[in-house]
Amino acid sequence: MTTSETTRTFGEAWASWQTARLRAATAPYGLASLVATNWLSRSPQPLEGLPGTWRLDGGVIVGEGLSGVDDVRLAEGGELELGRLLLRHHRRDDDVALRVLDPDAPSRAAVAGIDAFPPDPAWVLTGRFEPAADGSSVDIHEIDGYVESYALAGTVHLRIGGEEVALLATGARSGMQVVFSDTTSGGETYRFRFLRLRADVSNGHDGGDSGAPQPIEVDFNRAYLPPCAFADFYLCPMPAPQNRLRVAVRAGEKTVDRPPKERAR
Repeated sequence: MTTSETTRTFGEAWASWQTARLRAATAPYGLASLVATNWLSRSPQPLEGLPGTWRLDGGVIVGEGLSGVDDVRLAEGGELELGRLLLRHHRRDDDVALRVLDPDAPSRAAVAGIDAFPPDPAWVLTGRFEPAADGSSVDIHEIDGYVESYALAGTVHLRIGGEEVALLATGARSGMQVVFSDTTSGGETYRFRFLRLRADVSNGHDGGDSGAPQPIEVDFNRAYLPPCAFADFYLCPMPAPQNRLRVAVRAGEKTVDRPPKERAR
């Protein structure tokens, strides 16, 4: 395969990924359709836009007095349709919220596309992944100020623009998440972005031998916007201090593209 053919194939694969990203974000119950994250307690309370009252029974969400609809119970991880709305159970530590997704959400109608840098193979970097000890965790500030403990997968060591960086990665090593910002953030790009990485799991363990560094591919062309770029009711994690890079990463998604009238607000 020639260099031009390789570049074309790389670009086509990226374009397919980007098309799927936009389709998922703008689906009737996609990222952009979230209109509320309602924190609940044991006391029944009315919620804007919903019939009846809503409360917690243990960790189960209970909806009562729904005007001709049977009472509902929504357990952790569950969801149900109520008219055109989709209701989802959301848990953060010991707190539980009812999330509401609406296909008629103004935030969904306002998404015209996702602006991104052109794909560039030069932004596919090889780094070194250093696994954290089993059971490690890290406290991360979320966008609303809440501090939540995340499973720490390990550290990704890279050289970007002549600078050595060490990115904290959270979650399972087979599907780690890196939350980062760079010098384009808040200007050319959104405040911060996400990356999904995968450590080697070929030996049947989650990430290989504990503590053994291993090569890892980091494709910044696949850096993507967090859910809170599409709607205001998400509780996204913010970049850890060491993930706030002092270099420009001009790769991946930049911002949500909105119609001119929406951008002028």
